[in-house]
Amino acid sequence: MAASLAALAVSTMTVAQTPGEWRYVIATDMKNIPADMRVNFPTIDFKVCRSADDFASGRAFALQTLASSADRCPSTDFERTPLLRIAPGAAPAGAPEGIRFRYACDGGKTLDGSAQGRVGPKRFEITLESRYIPASQGIERIKQQMTGTWLGPCKVKPDADALKVTGK
Repeated sequence: MAASLAALAVSTMTVAQTPGEWRYVIATDMKNIPADMRVNFPTIDFKVCRSADDFASGRAFALQTLASSADRCPSTDFERTPLLRIAPGAAPAGAPEGIRFRYACDGGKTLDGSAQGRVGPKRFEITLESRYIPASQGIERIKQQMTGTWLGPCKVKPDADALKVTGK
C-alpha cells in the first residue's frame, strides 16, 4: 500500500511553469534540408502570455502555439516524468521534468509528429520531429528545436499573434 501511494505521489508531481510572458524560438535543423530549400524553414521568434492552465493542459507546448492555430495542431498523449531519481516527495521545487507528447495538424492530414524535452519553471527545450503528409516540396521529415524562456509578467495581450520570422 505504501509503495502504491509513493508511486502515485511521483506520477502526480509536476513542475509548474511560471505564468506570464514567454519568448518562444522555433528553429529547424537544416542539415537534412537542401540549401535551396532552407529559405522555406525560417526561425520563428514570438512572445505570448501564458496561463498556468496553458502549461498544465500542454497547450503551451503544442507545435503551433499561436492563438490562431491552437486548435490546428493539438497535442495528445501528453506525459511528464521526473528527471531526478530521488525519494518520492523529495524533489526540490523547480526541479526539471521530462516531457513527451504527440501532435497532428489538420486531423493528421498535413503533419504529425512527436516531441520530447525538458521543462522547468522558467525555461523549456523541446525537440520536435515532424512528418509532412504528403511530403512538402520533396521534404517529408524535419527536426526542430523549440525553446521557451519566461520574461516576466504579461506585457503582450493574452493569445496575441505577434511573431518575428528570421532567416537564422
